[in-house]
Amino acid sequence: MYIAGIHLSHAQGIESIVTASTIATIAVIVRDQRRTFRKASKEGGNITAGPESFAERIVTPIHGSALLLAPFSYLVAVFSNRMEQPEWYERTAFDFPLSVGPLAWTRTAAAVGLLGTAWMARAILKSLGKQLHFIGTREKGEVVTTGPYSVVRHPLYSLALGQFIFASVAYWSWIPLVSFGVCLGAFAYKIPVEERLMEHDIAMGPAYSEYKQKVPYKIIPYIW
Repeated sequence: MYIAGIHLSHAQGIESIVTASTIATIAVIVRDQRRTFRKASKEGGNITAGPESFAERIVTPIHGSALLLAPFSYLVAVFSNRMEQPEWYERTAFDFPLSVGPLAWTRTAAAVGLLGTAWMARAILKSLGKQLHFIGTREKGEVVTTGPYSVVRHPLYSLALGQFIFASVAYWSWIPLVSFGVCLGAFAYKIPVEERLMEHDIAMGPAYSEYKQKVPYKIIPYIW
């Protein structure tokens, strides 16, 4: 296989595609988040209420670390082994019978899907705009009800869980599924905290309570 004029083995070619997809996804999402945070700080005002207990303050770093575990463990593995998965990482592979060709196409398709989530994140951040925050309400708080927020109340969390599914197939490893479980637990704890703060906000509390009735699903439509 040749990529950019460089001869690569079949394994190196697949890992190069998955690696490029992973790096591009991270780069696009980080860039868009930084831009949106700057806009939120400028136009939405300061955070007026935030987490109170130790558990409420640490839940965001916990799921943030889980979000980074899957891609960075994969990137470290392949970069440290000349763009091939080392033996220790291969031990995390799925025990599913796929021949070389179908496995390559399956992983490539998942890598493309993973890259697509970066543009989905952009759409969600665009809808959220100046209301972006980790846990808390802003001085000029408003309830966002359009775009993805008309389907579920926390679409960024939905997207994060979907990314783990794509990553698990692209990396052909169960490590992203561990992150999936950690984030699922963190979101289950964090969402009630976020929503309590918004409902207790004088300016948007009533509007958010009405929004919850119109959009009953937190992360997964018709399920949760």
